[in-house]
Formats: sequence, structure tokens, C-alpha cells
Amino acid sequence: MTFDVLKILEQEGYIKDGEDNLIHAEKAFFAARVMRWIRNKVKTEPDFNLQAYLTMLLYYKTDMADLKFSEEEDKLLYKMKNPDEEMHQIVDELIKSLDKSPSESPKEGEDATSNTEDVDGTPDP
Repeated sequence: MTFDVLKILEQEGYIKDGEDNLIHAEKAFFAARVMRWIRNKVKTEPDFNLQAYLTMLLYYKTDMADLKFSEEEDKLLYKMKNPDEEMHQIVDELIKSLDKSPSESPKEGEDATSNTEDVDGTPDP
């Protein structure tokens, strides 16, 4: 099975047709580079946190975060554009989920909080 980055970018909305034969692909080239990097990491690192990086790619696509590679291009770095708004959305979702299922609260002895992590799953200091 081949990995057709252009087809995936088009399916995921990074490339859009415009009027008069224009194509809108402002984020497609960087996203293609990120996708190739992710694919390589998945192949070479058995404990690679694929879900976290795909989420950050989605945040990049929706303009919620900026992405860039480290100088050595061995790490993908991100920065949320509006972390206060993001935190507000997370809290709203948490409140909604608590309203829907009060019986699914943490059991006695379980920790209800979690540590924050970087994209790759390493704990923040």
C-alpha cells in the first residue's frame, strides 16, 4: 500500500479548489512534511504517541496552533494560539461529560487529576 500524501491532504481539507482554477493550499506543504515525519516516527519508534501528533496536526489545520520543527528536525513543536480559549473549551467539555454521566466519576482511591504532557507524552516540568 502506498502512502499518497497529496490524496490525504486533499481528503482532509488542506487543499481546496477555488474559482478560476485557483487552488488553496496554504498549509498543505508543511502538513505534508509533518505527515512524512510522523510516518517515519511510527516506523522507527514503537512507543510513538501517534494520537497526540495527529491532534496537533488537526489543531494546525484549524488554525488553533502553530507547528514547527526543532533545529535538528527531530522534534515537532507546537504552540496553542489562544490557550485561554482552549482551556475554556476543555472545561466546558468536562462539565458536559460530568452532567451526562455522574456515575462514571473516579472510584475511591483513584486520582481525578492528571499531569500535563508535551505532544510526545513526556510530562511538563
